[in-house]
Amino acid sequence: MTKPNGCGPAWLPSWIKALLFNWFFEARCNKHDTGYAQGGDEIRRFECDWKFLRAMFSDAKRQPCYLKPLYYAMAVLFFVLVRLFGWLQFNYQPQSQPSDKKES
Repeated sequence: MTKPNGCGPAWLPSWIKALLFNWFFEARCNKHDTGYAQGGDEIRRFECDWKFLRAMFSDAKRQPCYLKPLYYAMAVLFFVLVRLFGWLQFNYQPQSQPSDKKES
């Protein structure tokens, strides 16, 4: 299983990620990374992304009024980015099909 790397792509140096992204939602990003590492199908990927957005909105709601617009905007931006480019990192796994064979 891949180690969570916080917000932003794995190829980005950690000091840049810390400066640009991780001060927003680092714990949420790590949990999202864990969901991506566990993988599944496209529905599972959407569920991971949707939970990520809802968690970031929950964080944004707790911010002071003057910071809320920034946090909500960053949450939407992160959601759009993971929907557009997350397929590159998601651990897609074949669905197990129910067996049609009858036991004799």
